[in-house]
This record gives sequence, structure tokens and C-alpha cells, in this order.
Amino acid sequence: MIKRFAFLIALSMNLMGCSTFFGTPASNNHVELAKGVSVTLPTPAEFGSSVSVSQLINADWEGEAHTLPVHLEISSERVVLVGFSAWGTRLITATYQDGGIEEDALAGLGIVLPDSRQILMNLMIALWPVEAWAPHLKPIGWTLIEQDKHRILRDASGETVVEIQYDEPFRLGTVPAFIQYEHKQQHYRITINTLSPNGR
Repeated sequence: MIKRFAFLIALSMNLMGCSTFFGTPASNNHVELAKGVSVTLPTPAEFGSSVSVSQLINADWEGEAHTLPVHLEISSERVVLVGFSAWGTRLITATYQDGGIEEDALAGLGIVLPDSRQILMNLMIALWPVEAWAPHLKPIGWTLIEQDKHRILRDASGETVVEIQYDEPFRLGTVPAFIQYEHKQQHYRITINTLSPNGR
């Protein structure tokens, strides 16, 4: 997952400009959580409010750091995530609504862009209420625990897979100004800086 994510970020910093997009039909909301383990996503409405925010996603992986500007819109009907190049070119869009995820990506590069649903899932694990995730994680034996400024995602064996830190106590229906997402098993860290926290 992180290889695809880091590649998208690197691409955003080197793309010289191409505006042809290709789309994929909406597919179901099953997303790979780990090798051989998939999970269904909570609904957009379970976020609890509507927000529209701009963010900078920074990834540290294998000694390299990359930045991807994104725009995130959440309403009761849908979630839209748009990733941009450093020059403002739209690279990839993921739209989650009506129980399916539709992806649009920049075409004409002679390469395959990453699965944006992975980025969407990471954001939803960090932002959606723990209670919204519980019925989706229970069938696979995983748990998401929240304590003040901290979340822990554990697998079926009880091992910590992801740790999430916030800059302030988490409030439902809001987007914190700073989120740190660390994958303990794949050894990478993502930080998310929200330029307009809480949708303001």
C-alpha cells in the first residue's frame, strides 16, 4: 500500500503537465486493510457532519519524504478526495457514494496510478467515529481503540498495526489540524496537515 501511496506523492512533484483523465466504474466499498484482509468502509453519513478542507499529506518512507496536496469533501451523501500535483494539476479523484467507490486518474503517462481507495481508507480510519468502524472490523477480528488524542488499530492477533496521533482531543464530525498516522508493520509514517481545520 505505501509503495503505491509514496509513488503517487513522488509523481505529484515531478509531473510536467497532462490533463487527460480516465475513469473506472464505481466498485464496491471493500478495501484491502492488510495482505489477504479486506474491510468495508463506513458510510459517508456516519462521519457526522459536512466539511470541505484542504490538506497536505506528507509521507516518510525508506528515508524519503514526499508531499501531496489534497482536497477532502465530506457530506452525508458522499466523500470526495482529490489529489493534486505541486503545480495544481489534478492527479487523482476518489468518490465514495451509494456504497461504491469511483476513481478518476490522470492518463497518458504510460504508467499505472495507485489505488486511491487506500488513501481514502487511511483518512476514514483517522476521522470516522470508532463506533462507525466497529461493525466493519468485528467480522475480521480487528479493533480500533480511541483514547483522547490517540487511536490504535489492532489486528485479529491483538498486534498493533496503526497508531494515530492528533494535535488535540478528537471531536466527532471535525477534521483536526494535525494527524500523524504510523503503520507499525510496514514501517512508514504519514502526517496530515489540514489548512482549514474543522471545515472552517
